Amino acid sequence: MIALLRSDAYRVLRSRWFWAFVVAMAILTFAPALLMRWTSMGPTSFDRLIGSGVSLGGVEILSACMAAAVGTGAGGFDRTALSALGRRARTVWYAEKCVFVALLSLAAVTYALALGLLALPVSGVPVLSVEPAWQVAVWLGCMWLCCAVYATLTMAVGLLTRSQTVTIGFALLASTGILEGGALLGIDILAFLAGGEFLSVSSVASPWVPAGIVSALASGAPEALSLQNSTGVAPALRTLVVCVPVVLATTAASALALSRRDVA
Repeated sequence: MIALLRSDAYRVLRSRWFWAFVVAMAILTFAPALLMRWTSMGPTSFDRLIGSGVSLGGVEILSACMAAAVGTGAGGFDRTALSALGRRARTVWYAEKCVFVALLSLAAVTYALALGLLALPVSGVPVLSVEPAWQVAVWLGCMWLCCAVYATLTMAVGLLTRSQTVTIGFALLASTGILEGGALLGIDILAFLAGGEFLSVSSVASPWVPAGIVSALASGAPEALSLQNSTGVAPALRTLVVCVPVVLATTAASALALSRRDVA
């Protein structure tokens, strides 16, 4: 799998779309920093300032779109290579794709943090306090896991459909929370028609879906570990309970199911 990861990394680094994403993340980070300078924003904490850059930069959206590009663009599907592999080797190949985009999401979050640090002097905002490094690390780790959910799901859709349009559409709808919101609304409508109270399901479930977790994490590192919310469960713990199983299940299901499919 290491050789496959290196191969994908080499191809991504040589692709134009990757550097377009790099530039886009820089613009989406420094633009809010300049806005903060022009609006004379008052003192704030380090994690809130960096968090505003990460969330406004839409790192989860960009991670999903990069996964779509890896899955359906820049070389596409190497059907010739796959046809020469046995089922076990194809399983590893498909699993590696999900692992790769999860690692690519980690690189995106790390890059967003680096851009945020560089944007600090540009913003001109006095930093009132700096959270402990371990809290910031936990917070960013949670952001990465949320990004990895959207990235692996997008990769799975790309590998399954082999359609660039469908995959990019899914990436945008999923990472912006539209799919999750629509699904919860549909369940609410069905529950209401069955005699239940409208929005009763979404009010309970929305904090536990990845989009709800991302929204909570955008408030900063202390809030990621805080129990003061509607669920009484820290967003960091919700991330572990929800995102880790989804990433693992998506990777395993994609590898096992797709390895049995005809690659011709």
